[in-house]
Amino acid sequence: MTLGPLLFPLNRLWRNNMENDPKVLIELIKAGGNILTATIPSVVSFYLGRKLIKSSKLKSDLKVALNDIRFLLAVEDLHCREHSELTNKSKRHTIRSSVRSERLLNWSGKFSLSRAIKYIEKIK
Repeated sequence: MTLGPLLFPLNRLWRNNMENDPKVLIELIKAGGNILTATIPSVVSFYLGRKLIKSSKLKSDLKVALNDIRFLLAVEDLHCREHSELTNKSKRHTIRSSVRSERLLNWSGKFSLSRAIKYIEKIK
């Protein structure tokens, strides 16, 4: 079923009213303006809401990552303490240089334990 036969009378009515009465055009423009007035804020609030949700998700993920860094630094500290008790050397620098050369990973030092703790407190 096509909509042609149903729309044809509406099309004829539209053309007849448009040619005879400019008030119809004015009312249609007003109606379109009202629709835009309602639509634009809704669309903007939808996109802003999505952005806020993504921002809070990123903050949550950052807190988890910083807590993981704190955990791994604590593991490194305990591991170095074990080495110190056994060999009187922590071997922290030896292990870090081995990681740099074997795994091609670098420690920026940007998130040391104290900085990670401060940053977590700042996010809350």
